This record gives sequence, structure tokens and C-alpha cells, in this order.
Amino acid sequence: YPPYLPTSFGKVTLKKDQADLLTRRMEALLSASRLKDYVDAHGGKRVLKRILIANNGMAATKAIMSMRQWAFLELGSQSELEFVVMASKDDLEANAEFIRLADAYVEVPPGKNTNNYANVNLIVQTAIKERVDAVWPGWGHASENPALPKALSEAGIVFMGPTAPVMHALGDKIASTILAQSSKVPCIPWNGDGIMAEIQSDGSIPEEPFKKACLQSYEEALECVRRIGYPVVLKASEGGGGKGIRKCTNDEELKVGWEQVTAEVVGSPIFMMQLCTGARHLEVQLVGDEYGQVVALIGRDCSTQRRFQKIFEEGPPTVADKDDFREAEKAAQRLAMSVGYRGAGTVEYLYKPDNKGFYFLELNPRLQVEHPVTEGITGVNVPALQLQIGMGIPLERVPDIRRFYGIDPNGDSKIDFLEDKYIYPDRHVIAARITAENPDDAFRPTSGRIERVRFQSSPNCWGYFSIGHSGAIHEFADSQFGHLFATGPTREHARKALQLALKNILIVGEIRNPTEYLVELAETKEFKENTIDTAWLDKLIAEKAVNVKFNINDMVFYGACLKSFLHMKAAKDEIVDGIKRGHLPLETTLSSMQAFQVEIAYNSVKYNFQVTCTSPDTVTLSINNSSIEARFREQPDGSVYVRAGERVAQISGVEEPLGTRLRVEGIATVTFPKVRDPSELRSDFNGKLVRYLHADGADIKEGEPFVELEAMKMIMSLRSEVAGKIHHTLAPGAIVGAGDLLANLTLADPSKVQMIKAYTEPFALSSGGTANKQSASASDLLSMAGPSITDAIQAMLCGYNAPPQFGPSSTGTAGVSIVQQIFSHIDESDSASVSEALEECCKLLATFLENERFFAGLVGGDETQTIKRFQGEPQELLNKIVAHTALPRATAIVTAILRSLSDGPVLEGEVSSLPKLLVEQLTELAQFPGAGGYASVKLLATQLLVQMKKPLSLRREEVHSMLINTPRKELEKVANAYDTERRMYFGLDLISSMFSDPDSTVRSKAAEVYLLRTYRGYHVDDIDIVDSSDVVSGTPAASLHLMWTFSPPGVTSASRKGYAIVVPDVESFESLKKSWTLPAASEISDLHVLVAKVPGDRSAAEHEKVVSALAAKCQDFMSAVASKLDQKKAEYVDVLLAHHGHNPSHLHYVKKPDGWTEEMAYRNMRPTLPHLIELAAVEANYTLTPLQHGRVFAMDLGLSKADKKSEVVFARGASHVLLTTDNFEETVFNDLLTSCDFLERSLLHPALDKKHPQSQVFLHVVPPIPSTTNRDLDYLRVLFGNALQRFVADHSSRLEQLRVSTIEMKVWTSSSPPTPVRLVAFKTGHWEALGFQEKLNSSGIPIQWTNVESGAKADCLEQVKPAVEQQRSTKRQIARAAGSTYIYDFPALIRNSLTKMWMSYASSEKIPDNLVDATELALDDNDELIEKELHGGNKIGMVAW
Repeated sequence: YPPYLPTSFGKVTLKKDQADLLTRRMEALLSASRLKDYVDAHGGKRVLKRILIANNGMAATKAIMSMRQWAFLELGSQSELEFVVMASKDDLEANAEFIRLADAYVEVPPGKNTNNYANVNLIVQTAIKERVDAVWPGWGHASENPALPKALSEAGIVFMGPTAPVMHALGDKIASTILAQSSKVPCIPWNGDGIMAEIQSDGSIPEEPFKKACLQSYEEALECVRRIGYPVVLKASEGGGGKGIRKCTNDEELKVGWEQVTAEVVGSPIFMMQLCTGARHLEVQLVGDEYGQVVALIGRDCSTQRRFQKIFEEGPPTVADKDDFREAEKAAQRLAMSVGYRGAGTVEYLYKPDNKGFYFLELNPRLQVEHPVTEGITGVNVPALQLQIGMGIPLERVPDIRRFYGIDPNGDSKIDFLEDKYIYPDRHVIAARITAENPDDAFRPTSGRIERVRFQSSPNCWGYFSIGHSGAIHEFADSQFGHLFATGPTREHARKALQLALKNILIVGEIRNPTEYLVELAETKEFKENTIDTAWLDKLIAEKAVNVKFNINDMVFYGACLKSFLHMKAAKDEIVDGIKRGHLPLETTLSSMQAFQVEIAYNSVKYNFQVTCTSPDTVTLSINNSSIEARFREQPDGSVYVRAGERVAQISGVEEPLGTRLRVEGIATVTFPKVRDPSELRSDFNGKLVRYLHADGADIKEGEPFVELEAMKMIMSLRSEVAGKIHHTLAPGAIVGAGDLLANLTLADPSKVQMIKAYTEPFALSSGGTANKQSASASDLLSMAGPSITDAIQAMLCGYNAPPQFGPSSTGTAGVSIVQQIFSHIDESDSASVSEALEECCKLLATFLENERFFAGLVGGDETQTIKRFQGEPQELLNKIVAHTALPRATAIVTAILRSLSDGPVLEGEVSSLPKLLVEQLTELAQFPGAGGYASVKLLATQLLVQMKKPLSLRREEVHSMLINTPRKELEKVANAYDTERRMYFGLDLISSMFSDPDSTVRSKAAEVYLLRTYRGYHVDDIDIVDSSDVVSGTPAASLHLMWTFSPPGVTSASRKGYAIVVPDVESFESLKKSWTLPAASEISDLHVLVAKVPGDRSAAEHEKVVSALAAKCQDFMSAVASKLDQKKAEYVDVLLAHHGHNPSHLHYVKKPDGWTEEMAYRNMRPTLPHLIELAAVEANYTLTPLQHGRVFAMDLGLSKADKKSEVVFARGASHVLLTTDNFEETVFNDLLTSCDFLERSLLHPALDKKHPQSQVFLHVVPPIPSTTNRDLDYLRVLFGNALQRFVADHSSRLEQLRVSTIEMKVWTSSSPPTPVRLVAFKTGHWEALGFQEKLNSSGIPIQWTNVESGAKADCLEQVKPAVEQQRSTKRQIARAAGSTYIYDFPALIRNSLTKMWMSYASSEKIPDNLVDATELALDDNDELIEKELHGGNKIGMVAW
């Protein structure tokens, strides 16, 4: 305790707040005592404890740090000093570091420094209000304004700098130069040559010589330059830090320079001096006390400058001899002593190495930014030295100064600062300024947020920064926000240490910084050899001689990676945010996240990458038929690791108004500009528009400045890249941001504008590895590691695309082909190979189940409750939505897996029992709903479970046994039976495999069952075996001949003849060309050639090759036997090719004017399917392009033959499932779901790319409906309407997406003969069900339709369509092509919604026939509103109901 406090207070009870208060007061007393003891012990006069920092940024940060450090080292506590700072709103919002360091802050007005840090009155009032002992001015702002020390002196507050008169005399560059040349200090030629003055008693110089040395106008400057000659430097005496100074080499530059200097430092006196070329900028650090002593703390070399702004500073100066520099120090000391200089100051010289001459430049009466260089070589804490000088401590008593001279730090011996020698430093220090400037754009200042700065100090490199985490550089701040200092025993060691530090610093944010440029600058030959001068860097910048070295393709690639990552992240964030707010993502949003284009422009070359998202963190970037895979990993700091092949890079960057800024850690920072319109003149940075340099409408030249902006307290000119006529868009004083439009330009010669060229060369990274070629073969893919293929398929099941080399992803063919290839390479004799395949299947099925289990549970009414029903996080739901959006592709892959399991060698292999997991997965898939797109997966899983119970070999045996044991008269009953197992027993793949059985009975029964199943729904009389000797002997290649009489469905008399011949193999088939005797019948309409055994391969690709080769042979066969067919008046020939392991192939031939040709559109259809689904009627009006054909369905794109432009997708199928009045509604509902599934798949066909055709669904149920007669026709219409109403209520949005306009169904009553009924519903009129009884001709083709309600008859199928629908059809198609909904469909949509609500709340109640009555409002001839049924005939662009 201090002696004036008692050592004991006795026993006193205090409350906690009282105790805390007492503790703080005691600590303050102790602190004040320690500080006072120090001042007294070192000969000081006053204690300065509470200090106002009248500055911000780097200056304020460094001052607090340095003085706190001194307090801790000398006094043992940082709390000995209290710091109050001024803080503008801009600095507060920028999270400035100095505010955090201070003990208290006072908020001051925002904006220009004249509002705050340079406002003398504000500083003084703040100092008084805060009761501070002293004010530390720093540099810039008010640090050189004599009014500040004068006002503070009058207020009794210490100013930590020179007195007002001395500051005015020496701080003013003009006055100091007059005093210097009056003191015989060499000066370079200037406008004040020969002017002499002596310092007056108050420390000033007379007003007359001072004014004489000032330039008052541009004309005076022009007159002066005629005397001293160009080049010259125009300077504001109150400027500094690169502000208020311009180099001028001609009259035009002098005029612009005059305007800029006067604008940057308003009201400052202006002078001019000759530019001393080939000179170095050396300076001496001075500190004077109030006793007339001045110490020179060696000096610094600040020759690395651009626009007179220092970049590198170093010390001690090595370019000058020690003795010569010592003389310069003494001259500076004498000058300062002659005026009684107090505080820190700097005398700047220009040094000419060729003649070793020093020339006085100016004396800065303040501390300078680069003072830490002096600290590094002298060990003197300069801000703390300023504090001690302010306390009245003599220089010779300051411990740091005494250490500098190598004497006892606590002694009191005298020091002759002019004659005594200090200890010359044994180290070299080089400093680098870290600024918010763009080195790619002539170091223009930038502003914006700084997220973080990462810098690791080391023993030979340290630094400090004026911003903290999540800080910013605002438009009114100085551009410098950091300073690095490197030291070493030699200049070369220090240089390398600085380069390492610059390479390791990381600055992330919106601003640009020159760290990479500085690394390259320090590596230049001139800098390393120390042969530079003050003009060196400006020359390098002008010539763009220093560039950060990098491989262009590497940076372009990483730029594309950055843009891809930012795009994906933004899309995901938007979707997740929408999910949180209850909105599901649009399909377009999801698709744009999966595949998109990225454009990178660099050096007038444009790189267009196609980006494909192949997993949550992997993309493939494709360009010029090559691709590179990149994997991303985001780090907590926002940077991204990118892995491409064997290389990994850390990248970061942002999208800016002018382009994409990319930083690749350890390589470079590059800005990829957006492709700009040369007729738009835009700002490159944030700032304020000072003035336009040309009148509105004036002509400007290429490269000519057109505007001046103020940024970072400097006036910057922008130049036009092309010539033209300028048109202003803003007014002076406007605040602008980077990328803002400043002016428009009418181009003088558009042809001279540089064009951006597309990159067309092969793309390779610098490692030498070229990008992967696209469309690699499947066999090439198999050479990849197994897991990589599985991973790719799993990613596709999760909704992501396959890499381009796998093929197009949208249809699922990529995954399907790989699945097929994997299974085709299984060795069935190798149990390990089979087990591995099964394991991979389990992985893929598990992925599918994980993704779809949730959505499968929603089918049946809860499809709209996705968000409400999901229990996980929004990101988890997004992952599932992404996967579910690609359900058609996923089901294609899964069905390929299931079919491969069914048809391939796995189930026939050596595995004694299948994995339990696979059985469980198939069981779960079999329980999926038949709706929602899962029908094919469900069916195959069900069949596979049965197949697993009865392998193919066992099923063959059972079928074989059944054919032997079943009497011929019962074959028809067996063939027409329909259940899952029975259908599997008599599948055409099994039946056709029996055509080559050694047992003739089995062959004949198999052929008969085949024909009975083929002609289901037809009236077929007994099938007879032809055994006449002429036929048998005349056709030695045949093993069986069959004849029958038949008629199409609905035709009573069996008048058509059918004939089938079975041949054992392809060779026998070809021999038919030479020897084939047809039966004696005069007419045979339908012929079937059944080839019992065709060589093939399990591979789908090989199978297609075999079929194509056989098709060519079949065409030759048809040409050879054409005359025989014509003799029998044949109309149709079906050639069946039976394959082992595949469904049989069907080739359909018809007689045309140019001979017998194959109907390619019908290939692989069952022979009777085209008739059952009435394709001929469709082909009468449309030219069909097959989209997808199966054994019982056909998906075709029809182009109208009438207008040659209208297109319709036809989904037509036949069903042999028994339909009853009890299961009618449920069956129709499920059949419509299946039809929609088929439609969804077909719409993915490339032929429909960017097309929006309408869709029509037609389903023919062939078996007659039991117990129905002609009296039930309207009842069937009602059942159809109920089923349709339910389906529309549940799936109206799906119908909209699929653009279904018509749904038709054909059924038969069980009357004798059966009556065909066509049930039709159109989108117009809320899908109202219509029923028509059909009249057939002798060929079973409908020729008349009778409405079952009204009895109205129609002789053309188009006539059954209401006139309303015919009027609206074309307009609806136009609306849908535009991505819109046709206006007249809205009443139906409202009705669908109400129907669904009705079913939700009152499912047992009958839905009223008309939930919605919509009457349209129209204008009559007098433009009056009337109610009218227009039904789409409105020609006015407004519809109202």
C-alpha cells in the first residue's frame, strides 16, 4: 500500500458493491502512484494517465498497443494508462480494432474526417469532456494542424507533439523548405528558390516570404514550370500518405494534377518542386524533448513507392554510407533544435547515389506509419517515447534511449546527441504495408467487409492490424489496415522472411489486397540488388512488369469450381429456407442446382463450362468434349478444399459486381471480370463522384479520363477503354459502388471494340494430366475401381447426375447400362463373384429404399403433406426431395437391377441361399404402392420373390409337366387364366422356349398355348395341326404346322384364317426361302413364323446386335417368299425369334405398294396389340414416332398430318386383367396411375426435349365384364366417372404436369355377342365421363358411336369430342408451351380442389354433379357486360366469370 494509506482498516462489514468500488479506487490509487513514481524517478514534470487518441485505424491501434506494452514492461501493469478513443459510426460498424482495445470510446459524427478525426473543435471538446491528461494525434487527420496544439494548450491539456508555432513552421512543407534553405541545407529546385526567412520568436516565419513561396493558381504553376522544367511534383503542404501529391510531365497533366491536389487537401497551400530522377527516398527519425534536445533514431529507406505512397520501408538505409547518412542525421537534428522541436518528427531527403548528395524534401511534424521499422532496429518504443516526452522526461533519462546508446537504462548521465555515437544496429528490418488496394488495377483502393485475417507471427516477422474479426474498410477509412515487419541479420535474410510472411497471410473478405503482388515485387532483380529509385515502382506498374505467376488454366478451373460451389450452396440455402417456411422447392430450382453452366472470362477469352452435380460434394466440369471431376469440402472459415485428381487446393472468393474474385491459397488472387458492355462506363470501386471531366454529350478519346471519384480520401480518375460520345447518368456528389453505371457511351467505332473469344482448345491442368474424355465405353468404366461405379449409381439414386462419361443421366440409361455391364461380367461358376454382385445390389436397393420409403408412405392422399409429415431436419428433407425428383431415373435403375437378378446368372449361380437382407428389401419393395411411380418396381419385386421361391429351371420343369399333363381341350382355359403365378408359368419367354423341346407333344401344345395367349379377346375356332403330306414334305425345315380360324373382338363370324409354322433354328428358317409349301386354303390373312431357337447373349448390347442381324435376314426371307404370300392374299406376317434369357422378339411385316416391309414402329409388340390399341386409327391422322414400346403398351409422339405442327403424346395399352363391376373403380384408378408412370417416362425421351405436347391416354380392357348387358352401358359410364373423379381429385397436378387432355377406355359387356363401349373424358368440362356404344365393321374396326345417354350418333371419332374441347385444344397447347395454364382450365381446377375437399370430409356422401357452375362474362355489341357461354371463343385479352 502507498504510505499515505493505513495498513489496516480494522474489521469493517461492506456490501459487495461497496467492496468492489473500494477495490477499484485502491487499484487506481496504486496505479497513479506507480506512474507518478516513474515520472519522478526519471526527471519528469507531469503524470499523463488518461489519454485521448485523436485518430483511428492503424494509428490508434498501434498507439494503444505500444503504450500498453510499455506500461506493462516498465510499471508492471497495462492498466496504468487509460485510453479514450473517438469512434465514428463507420468505424463502429466496421468493428474497428482500436475501439476494442480502448478503455472507453466517444461516438463522433460519421463521414469525412472533417466531421470527426480532423475536426479540431470536436477533438478539444471531447478531451475536455472526458477529462484526459493528453491527446495523441498520430498521423493524418489533425496531426499536422497547428490549431489543435494551440487549442489544447489553452485548455491545459498536453499535446503529444510539437508546439503550434513550430508545427506551423516545420510541419508546413513550404515553411520547412524555406527554413532548410535558409539554414544552408541543400534543396532541389522548386518554386520558392532563393526565398529566405528567419524563424521568429513565436516559432513562425514571416507571412510575406511564406505567401511568396506558395502557388496561387494553375497559371502560376505553369509559369514556374517554365523555369524549373518538367518533370515536376505538385504538392499540398498539408497533404501526406500519398494524398495531395501528383507527378506531372506535361501541361495537360499539370492542369489535371492541380485540380486533383486542390480537391484532395482543400485549403492547403500548394508548391512545386522539380522531380529528382534516379533518387532514393531516405528519412531520419527525430524525437525532441521540451529541453531543446533532439535525438536521431537512425533512419529509413522508403524508396519503394507508387504515386508517392510507400509500399516497402526498410532500415537502416544501406544505399548510403554510414558516415554520409550520419551527416544527414546531424543536419536534421540541427534544423529541429534550431526551432525547439518537441515530439516525434521525420526529415525526408532525396538521395542521389551517383553523387552521394542529400537534398531536403520536407519535415513531417508527426509520427509516421513506418515508425515500427525504427523500433525494430533501435529497440525504442516510439509511441511510449512520445508519452514520456509529454510527461516532461528528458530524452537522456528515457531507458529506451539510453539502451540505444549502450549505457545504463536507469542512469542519469548526460548524452550529447550530436556527438555521442549510438550502437549501430546488427539487423535489418523490411516492412510491407497491407492495404485494401487492387494491384491488378493500378492499386486502386477498395472497400468492404473483411471476414478474417490470419497471420502467424514468428521470431523474425511480426505485424499488427487495425481490424478484427468480421471487420470492414469503409469508404472514409485509410486504405492501410495492416503492417508486416521482417528482420534478419542482413537485408537478404529480412527480404526472404518478409516474402514467407506475405505468402502465409490470409485475408478473406470483399476487399482486394496486394500481398501476392508484394511477394513477386520483392523477388525482382532490382529490389534484391537494391538498385531501385522512387520512380521504379510506378514504372513497373505502368508497364505491368510484375505479375503474380500462375497457370491460367489452373486458375480458370478453380474459378469455375468456386462459381459452381457458390451456385450450389446458394440454391441449397434457398430451398432449405423455403422448407422451413413450409414451401417445397420448384422442380426448376432443383434442376438448376443439379446441372448448370458456368462462364469464366479472362484476358478476353471466355471459358464455358457445363457443370454436372454428380454427388452432394462432387461436380464434373466439362468443356470442349473433356471433363474434370472436382470434389468440394467446405471449411468452417468459408474456404473450400477442391480435389481434382491427385491435387488438392484451398480456394475462397466472392461474387462481386464486376466479376468473381478467386483466391487460391499459396498461388494467387485473380478477378475474373464479368463480360462488360463497352458502351457502359462503370465504377471499379466504392466512392463519391467528384466531377465529370467532359460535358454531357462531348466526345472522349480511347484511354482518356472521363470522371473523378473520391475514395479513401484520394481523388482517382477513371478512363474510357473506347472512344465515343459520353452521356452522364449521375450528378456530382453521388455515392457510387463498384459496378455502378457512371455514364453511357455512344461508340465512335463499334468495329474496334475487342471481342471476347470462346476457348476452343483442349483443356488441361498444369500437372500435365488432360481432362477425362467424355463418353467412355462401358468396358472402360469397368477398369475403374468397383466402389467408384457403385458410388456413381448410388449418387444417381440420390438424384444426382452421372459423370458425362457414363452417358446422359436424365433418362436413367447411364445407370442402367452400368448395371447391365456389371451383371454381364459375373462368372456364375465363381461363388465369390456372385456374392459380390448380390452385395452391391443390396447397397443400391438400400439407397433406393432409404430415399423413397417416406414418399411411398404418402401415396394415397398425403402427397401434399410432405413437410408436415417429415420428422427430420430441413436439410434431410431436401436430400430426399432431390432423390425423389429423379424417381423415374431411380426406378429405371432399380428395375434394371431386379431384371438383371431375374434374367441373369445370379439366381442360377452357386449361391445356396440368397442374402437375408436382399429378401427383406424385395419384400419391402413388393409392399410399395402401385401408384406414385412405383408400379414397375413393385411388380418386378413381387415376381422376383416368386421366382426366388421357384427358380427358372424349376419353373421350366413345371411348365413342361403341365403341358404334358393338360389335355388339349383344356389348354384354352389355362392360357386365358390370369393370376401372378399362372401368368409367370405361361409367360411367352417360357412358352417360346418349349418350341424346341424334343417331345413333339410339348412342342405342339406350347405353340397352341402361345397362339391362344396371343389372340386373347379374339374369337378363335379350334387350332388344328396341319399334317397333310404335301405341306409336311414340301416344308422339310418345319417341325410343326398349325391352322385356325378367327375373328377380331366383337365380330361374331370367324371368317379369317391364321397359319403358324415352327422351325427349330435360324438355319431352318433360312431354308424356307427354297422350300415352303403353304396349306391348301385359298386365303390366309395372318401368318406366324416361330423360330424356336436363336443364338444370343445375356448382354443387352449383344442381344440387340443379334436381333438386328436377324432382322436383315428376315427382310431377305420376306422378299423371297413374297409371291407365295400374295397367292394366299396374306395381309400380315409375324416372325417370332425365341431367345434364351430374353423375351422373344417380334418382327411385323405388312404388304405395301413397294413390297413386304417391316413395321418398325411395331417391333417387339405382341402381334395383336396394334389392333387392340387401335394404332391404325391414330396413324390415319398422325405421323407416329415411337417413344417406348412394350408387349402390351405403346408410347408414341404424333405429329398432325393436317397442320404439320400440332403434336400429341399417345399412351395406349391393352389389359387382359378381368374387370368386374366390383373392382371396376379400383382397377381403373390403378391403370391410370400406371399410364401416368409410362407417360412420365416417355416425356424424358430426347424427342420431347423442349417440347410441350398434350397427352392422350387410351386403355383397352379385352376380357368382357361379367354379368353386364347392353342395359348396363350407362352404369359403366357412371363407374368410369367415379373412378376418374377420384383419380383427378388425387392427381390433378400430375395430370397438369403430364398435359393430359383426353382419357379413353374401351370395355366389353358380356352379352352375346359382346358389346364394345368407349368411355371418354376430356379435360374441358371437369373431366365429365361420356359413354358411347360402338358399331364395328367386319374387321372389328369401330365405324359409329352412339351416346349412351342421349342416343346421339357420330360417324367419326373426332365428333365425340365436344365442340368446346375442339375450340380450346389449340389454345391450351399454346399456353402450355409457354409454361402457363390455359385460362379456361381454371374452373376445372377449382372443381378438382373442391372434389378433393368433399372426399376428405364426406367420402360417404355422393359428390354433386356440379360443384362449380362457371358462367362467363362477355361484352355484347354495345360493350355491355352479359352472361354468355363463350367456351374459349373469346378474342379479347381478358376472361372473367
